[in-house]
Formats: sequence, structure tokens, C-alpha cells
Amino acid sequence: MLKGINQADSRLISPIQHYGCYFLTLAEASPILFKGDEGCQRLNGIWVKATELGIISGDINHDGDVDDDGEAEIQDVTRLAQEFFDLKVKYDGIHHKADEAIPPSVKIVIGQYWYRSGHFVLLNKSKKVTFDSYGKSNTVKHGYLKTMRWFYAI
Repeated sequence: MLKGINQADSRLISPIQHYGCYFLTLAEASPILFKGDEGCQRLNGIWVKATELGIISGDINHDGDVDDDGEAEIQDVTRLAQEFFDLKVKYDGIHHKADEAIPPSVKIVIGQYWYRSGHFVLLNKSKKVTFDSYGKSNTVKHGYLKTMRWFYAI
């Protein structure tokens, strides 16, 4: 759970600030409390370690940034959720359509909203946004739910 931390927080490393919405949504769903300077340091450390392990892609083309296609993307969301956020869940690997009914057995729903680009948020079973890493992003305000990621308890 995040307390007093959002994606624009200057204490977070740049890749999280720019590309970390999915990552921070997992952190919000986590039973671990991320709060203040210590919470930001822990999130930064998780991002760096997960990148080193290939769980999150890094600077693939070695140009000094992570703004190219395929960079700063979660490669193994189940492993990230389980090993770093203490979530007892497994991602089913499917980008579910926005109009699909969410089964009762789904524990966590992460939605991808679309406006000018994609943005990930935490949804409840009624597909209402319960967490937006920016607080109130333009993508959620002006966009639409494009796809959902479903996580099942293990």
C-alpha cells in the first residue's frame, strides 16, 4: 500500500516517475506499506533489483534512457508481484477486454486506460478506478478502459 507517495513524487527514480504506473499499482495492492522517504527508497530499490534480474526491462538499446519501445516494461508480473510485493497472486497472462465480466475468483484487477497513451490503474470488481498512481490522471479523466489484467489467488 502506498501512503503519501504518487507517481510524480520527486523521491522516486525517473523510470518510476515516467513509466511506473503498473509497478505502483502493484505496490498499492501489496500488503507492504510504502510510506515517506523510506517507502520511496524501497520502491526505487525494488525497481533497480527487478531490472537487474530482467523482471523489468532496462535500457535495451544502451542509449542511456528507457524511453524506447520495450524498455521499462514489466516482463514477469507474477514474479514481481510475488517476490517483491508479497502478493499471493498469479497473473493469467491475458489482456482481457473491457467488456468482459470479471469472475468472482479474481483477486486483483489492473485496468489499462487509454487516452493519448496507456495508463494502468487498480479497479474494483465493478470496474471502477480505486487507485490511480497520479491521483487523478488525464488518461482516466478523458480516456476509456481498454483492457484488464486479472490476478488470481494462489
